[in-house]
Amino acid sequence: MDAAAWDERYRDRPDPWGGEPAETVRQRLAGASPGQAVDLACGDGRHARWLARQGWRVTAVDHSEVAIEQARAKDPDGRIDWRVGDVTNLVPDGAADLVLISFLHLPIPQLQALIATAARWLDPGGRLLYLGHSIDNHHRGTGGPPDPTILPGIADLAPAARGLRVDALEHVLRQQGDGTAIDILLECGPWEQPEHH
Repeated sequence: MDAAAWDERYRDRPDPWGGEPAETVRQRLAGASPGQAVDLACGDGRHARWLARQGWRVTAVDHSEVAIEQARAKDPDGRIDWRVGDVTNLVPDGAADLVLISFLHLPIPQLQALIATAARWLDPGGRLLYLGHSIDNHHRGTGGPPDPTILPGIADLAPAARGLRVDALEHVLRQQGDGTAIDILLECGPWEQPEHH
């Protein structure tokens, strides 16, 4: 879906996912030492705002100008660096301690490339968290995009994390209305270099 289509979607339905972060994001990052975070495809900023409340310095990027306008309006103190941009060719200002990619769905090769690229922005000990709708959700879950070509499975995300420390690569079940949504979680990061004496 192009930026203009997302602009229309945000105009028609502001705050489409509510103001609180996804429970999986909250659980995985609860208690993490805050540092520099990059929120890719941030939408109207629910995760970026939550990270900022936890003490993170956040750069949040989305290709929808309307989403970023709405995000800025919900951040009256200007704590977050909101940017309109294409996350697939973003060049960050510096190293990050966290890259969050939540519910960004791209053709699988593009998603794999983005994850591999974003992982290179991380400081040693940093972490990348990807959370999205799984291809399994398309077959037997509830909600999510109807296009199976943009829904990854575990076997699709594993190559994106090649050479990285993988802390989690799993399905996460989530109640959605009367059904169960099947999300996919990848948490990974660079291996810490051993100290030389």
